[in-house]
Parts: sequence; structure tokens; C-alpha cells
Amino acid sequence: MKGKPHPADVHHQMYGAVASAEYTEAYEEYESWQVLCAHLAVSPDSTVSPAHRVPHVQVEVAADMYTRPMGPDQLAEFIETVAGQLEELRAMHPRLTAARAEWAARNDTTADAEAA
Repeated sequence: MKGKPHPADVHHQMYGAVASAEYTEAYEEYESWQVLCAHLAVSPDSTVSPAHRVPHVQVEVAADMYTRPMGPDQLAEFIETVAGQLEELRAMHPRLTAARAEWAARNDTTADAEAA
């Protein structure tokens, strides 16, 4: 970059911890992607939106898919939404365990249990 940067190009950002999960769009080729990574940021002279001019958090929900800039109240709501979904996942775990046990009792598991 030549010369002084334009004030709108100044951006301060702090990245949160990185978590990954495997997922796919093709049902065959699974890849590890970042999930639910928070970024604390501010762009004091942003031309994109006034929401970018104040400290805010954006969450990278999945690779390159971000929430809107969130203030403290919006982030608290987002956390509650994710916490509720986490409880749904926790409730699903014993259901899956029971379904697998029932399935194993009715099927020859030597051939395909590890593949599942």
C-alpha cells in the first residue's frame, strides 16, 4: 500500500479460540472446518455500517459464514440460542446410544458397525 491508509481501512480485531467440526456438502468428502469462532472487532471509520464503528462481536458460525455485528445484548441472545441447541444435542446423545444398541441387537454388527 502506498501512502497513508484511509481511516476506513483501519480495523482492530481479536480472534477467539478456534473450534473445528467435520462436515460435508457432498455426503462423501468430509473436511474439518472452523465452527462458532468469535471475533471482537471495531472499525472506527467503517463505511460498511455504523454497527462496525463500535466494538462488536461477529461469530463465524461455519467457514466464511458470519453473524451480523452484535452488541452485548445481541451476543447474550445468540449465546442462549446456541446453549439451547447444545441442550438439544445433549438430549440426542442418549437417543443415539439407545438406537445403536437396539440396531446392534437386531443386526450382524461385524460387517458395518465401524463404518457407521
